[in-house]
Amino acid sequence: MKIVITDHRFKDVEVERRAVEAAGGQLTVGEATVELQAAELCKDADGVLTARAPITRRVIEAMKRCRIIVRYGIGVETVDIPAATERGIMVANVPDYCLEEVSDHALALLLMLSRQMIPSMTLAREEKWPIAKMPVLHRVRGQCCGLVGCGQIGSLLARKLTALGMRIMVYDPYLDENRCREIGAELVSFDRVLTESDFISLHAPLNQWTRHLLGQQAFAKMKRTAFVVNTARGGLIDEAALLTALNEGTIAGAGLDVVESETVVTPLRTALVTHPRMVVTAHTAWLSEEATAALQAKAVAQVIAGINGERPYGLMNLKQESSKSSG
Repeated sequence: MKIVITDHRFKDVEVERRAVEAAGGQLTVGEATVELQAAELCKDADGVLTARAPITRRVIEAMKRCRIIVRYGIGVETVDIPAATERGIMVANVPDYCLEEVSDHALALLLMLSRQMIPSMTLAREEKWPIAKMPVLHRVRGQCCGLVGCGQIGSLLARKLTALGMRIMVYDPYLDENRCREIGAELVSFDRVLTESDFISLHAPLNQWTRHLLGQQAFAKMKRTAFVVNTARGGLIDEAALLTALNEGTIAGAGLDVVESETVVTPLRTALVTHPRMVVTAHTAWLSEEATAALQAKAVAQVIAGINGERPYGLMNLKQESSKSSG
């Protein structure tokens, strides 16, 4: 049994190494950043663990005996799931390792924006602290937060915001009204989230339907006093449109833990990170000692389970698994 780690951002992978060796296997660790490197690394793997490496159709077609691919994280947009399904390869994620961390981080960004922490910190560096320089502030209680996507993280955030006295609206095509009522939220259309929310927090997956979900038209419908929070995926926002909206005062500000270009510095990224109406963190919403330990252990356990013919709990290509079982 050969298991390959294409890339990772951990201090070490001793958790994975111990688990693989205990199962009688061999662990190979790489630093693939492009398709060709990933294909070479994975060609003779029985199982693959991956973070940011592009696991494209070409990479999957190069795999001679792979049975399962597990992504370190919740999103799986780096893996071509249809291509893997065609080859009978299971694809899994780790959907439950950082729920508290991300919902806490989204809440922190929202509160920083609400209390205008960046302008206040800038003001504190001056010799005098003229309050007249501060932007307008409103208390959180009584304001409305619209959640776009409301899975486990969105549901946790909804409960935390409700405890602060906020009104919660949710746009999620896969959520029913009963579940919405359970978390104290109102299920509404996307347009209502845009037009009525004082804060919009994004918790949707990134796919062909959600890419640039917030763009020029969406920003134009929002309140000029509204803020956007994104702890999901950078591609949910058209960043050029966001920069224009910030510069023109179409919206009040944004808090991002994710941007489209995280590995390469671009003029657009620099403009957003340094913008006076922005709070940007370095994709650390998921990060804690507890979450990291859970992520590594759960990811490698699923790879080993898949190779041994068991169904991983984070299986994404259910159709493939169903047809495999019925056969």
